Amino acid sequence: MMLQAQARTRTHAPPAKRWRNYYRVYHVLHMGPLGHWFPGINPGPAYFASQDIAESHARAYLAGFNPPGRLFMEYVGAFPEDQAPN
Repeated sequence: MMLQAQARTRTHAPPAKRWRNYYRVYHVLHMGPLGHWFPGINPGPAYFASQDIAESHARAYLAGFNPPGRLFMEYVGAFPEDQAPN
């Protein structure tokens, strides 16, 4: 009795989605090497591995960027790289 080798089906995980934060800007802002951001909805400069990581980064970023009592920009949401807010 011989053992016969059977071909294995190799499954691959689906490609990971990259998430990007979007911000609503209320004033013209100079963002250093990113250039100027004009009023409206603007994408953040970085991509993240998951929605949770993107959202936590946005909270920390806005906490350090907006001074107390002023609102220069607010968080719109994190979207996969193939989608954008309307």
